[in-house]
Parts: sequence; structure tokens; C-alpha cells
Amino acid sequence: MSKPGLGITRNHRQQAQKALLDMFSSATGLPIGLYEVENGKLKGIFSDGSLDIFESHCQYIQQIPGGKELCQADHCNRAEAALNASDELLTLCHAGLYNQAVPIKVNGKTRAVVLYGEMQIEGEAYQTQSLENHQQVIQKLGLGQEQAEKLRHLLLGAKKYSPERLDEIKHFFPRVEEWFYIIMDEEDRLKSGVDRVTHDMQTRLQAIIANAENLVMELPWINTSEAQQMAREVLFSALALDTLVQNLGHYLEDYHFHKRPIGPLIYEAKRVYEAEAARRGIEIRIDLKEARDHPLEISRNHMQHALNNLVHNAVKYSFRSGYGRQRFVKIDGYPQKGHYVIEIKNYGVGILPEEIESGAIFRDGYQGQLTQGEYRTGSGKGLSFAHQVIQQHHGTIEVESRILSDKIEPEGEPHLTRFTLHLPYHQPQEKPKDG
Repeated sequence: MSKPGLGITRNHRQQAQKALLDMFSSATGLPIGLYEVENGKLKGIFSDGSLDIFESHCQYIQQIPGGKELCQADHCNRAEAALNASDELLTLCHAGLYNQAVPIKVNGKTRAVVLYGEMQIEGEAYQTQSLENHQQVIQKLGLGQEQAEKLRHLLLGAKKYSPERLDEIKHFFPRVEEWFYIIMDEEDRLKSGVDRVTHDMQTRLQAIIANAENLVMELPWINTSEAQQMAREVLFSALALDTLVQNLGHYLEDYHFHKRPIGPLIYEAKRVYEAEAARRGIEIRIDLKEARDHPLEISRNHMQHALNNLVHNAVKYSFRSGYGRQRFVKIDGYPQKGHYVIEIKNYGVGILPEEIESGAIFRDGYQGQLTQGEYRTGSGKGLSFAHQVIQQHHGTIEVESRILSDKIEPEGEPHLTRFTLHLPYHQPQEKPKDG
């Protein structure tokens, strides 16, 4: 099902493309078209202004029965050749006029081809080839002598360009088009991010509303401990929603570091996402060593939201439990050389080595290449937020993700993924300023 507004957006983009093409036609006096692949087929977008400056030679051919169809097929063939070659080509049309075909590349990928020209090129070799194609089209269209002479006259009267002038022109428009596609990609990325965040927020709000409704309706008939448990479900759903909101902007207060044990924050993160884990048949297991005896100097709210994100990620990307298989998220903690180390492991969707090595997984809004599926939505901001918090605490975060089996499970290829945090016990003291 198509989403509301996408048709309008596509139309607006096409109008913007036509405006750019018109600017080029106006500046150069050359007709121009842009070819994109849409649903596996090559689709052309043409400048409105180009229609007014088509060569009389081309207009005459298109008035002849079968001429228009020949021209359209020829344009598509030459655009497709440039698209496949991914390189600029000086092409000669079926009727003897030259066109420049220039691919539009963004991040090394060819997105479209612009085809412009309808011209003669100065030089005997160019003219010889032009006249050969002219003879061929006369035969294809079955033209009589009078029509053939008129067509030749129009061909020789077409505008002429030198190869040097063409070199100047071909660097102008493609750069503008490249920026258009970059802006278009960024718009798509932002829209996709909004869709993911909206879905996540709706899901969490629905959980809060459902739990609150159950509490209101059942309160007269349940005991105190059951009421407390239902109230906790409402609270933890609200805290999960709060973490999502915090990821979207810098709403937390400034960092304030105080000595406190890390254990309660880890158990709090477990409580926030325990219900979601249970729905997926996943157990969250915690094993902390010497956490109470060695408090860390941390900014509590920031660290809490960072841990919430990391635990939620582990839950969200874990494979579900099923018959004969128990899935879990394992959180270990232990002291090591002036740091407290926290390992968060899960079994499920993996992370590609290049995503780890490049640091892409910590980029704001980034979605992992293997994280496909409706139940794995998110803003792509959680890991970025957690990474920033760990850095502010002068700690480090390491990632490992390795394939455990060649056997593909119903939810994909199984990986063991481990996020390892190294948090110093003490924050470095700022040196007093001189003077």
C-alpha cells in the first residue's frame, strides 16, 4: 500500500527536475532530457523549454509516420548505453545528429543519465558519420527524393558545436543534478527516520494505554500486589518511551558526575524492557561482580538512558525463543584495571564487520544492513546516543558480532553480538586555569 503524500512528493520532484532542465536549455540553447530507472524500466523526464528549441530536422522526422517511434526508441537506447557504461558518451542519433550523454553519479552509483544536444559537431569525420546515419534513416522511413533532400538540408542547417565547447558544457549541469539527488536522498532518509520513530512511539504509547486501561478496569477486583505489578508495567512502558524521546534530542540536563554503584542502573534497564523481552520469549540475565563495592563516577540520568538503549537493542535484535531453544540477553560486569567492564550479549541479528570497523553503527540515524523486518523498527539514534554518553564518561565501547552457524533460522542468520563498555571509576579532574 502506498503511503499518503508520496505521489505528491514524486510530482514535486519531477517538477523540480523539469525546472533544472529548463535552466540548462535556457543557458545553452540545447534540448535536454533526463533518464532514470523506475521499476526496472527507463523513464524520461524532459524539459518543457526543450520542446521549443528542438531542431527542425527532428521535428520534421517526427511528423513522418513511424519517425516519432524511431526517435523515442533511439533516445532510450543511447541513454541506457551510457547508464550501463557509467561513463559519458558522445552519441550519434539514428538520423545523424549528435547528443552528449552524461551519467549522474552519487557516491559512486549512477542514478540517471542526461542526454542533450541535437547538433552537428565541427570536423570532417563527425560530418561523414552524420551523413551515413542520415542515409540509413531515409531507407528506414522510406522517404521519397523530395523528402530526403529536405531532410538533408535541415540536417546540414542544424547548430554546430566544437568538441572544446562541448567539454565546457558537460561539466555544468551534471554537478547541479548530483546535488539534487543528494538532497533527495537526505529527504528520504529523514522521512524514513520519522516513520520509524512514529511507529516506535505509537507502539509504546499503545502499551502504556493498554496497561493503564487494565489497571483502571481491574483495580476493584485485584489485590495490592497485583495492582503494584500492573502499575509497574505502566511505569516501565513510560520509561521506555522516555528513552526514545531522549534519543531524538538533547533534553537531558548537563552532565553531573557523582559516585554511585552501576548495578541499580543495569537492573533498572532490565526492568524497563523485561516485559518486551518476555513477549519475545527472551530472558534477560545479569551477573555482576564487585559492582556494589566499587562505585563509579557517573552522570546518572545520561548513563541510565545509555544502558536502556543498549539493553533495548539487545532485546530488539535477539531471535525469539521457540520449541527446544531458549534465547536470552546476557549482561556481565566485572572490574578490570581501573575500569568497570560491562558486556551485553545477545543471539540474533548480526552486524557486518565493515559497519563496525567504519563506526557506521554509531552514526546518528544509521540502520544496520541486516536489521530488516517490521518488528525491528527504531530511530537509528539509540547507539549514537549511547556512544556519546560513554565518550563523555571517558570510557570506550567495543563491538563484536560473529556468525555462530551456517544454518539460517526463521529470523535470519544467527550471530552472537557483544557490546563491551569500559567505564573508568574516576573522571579526570580539570586542570585549574592559569591566572
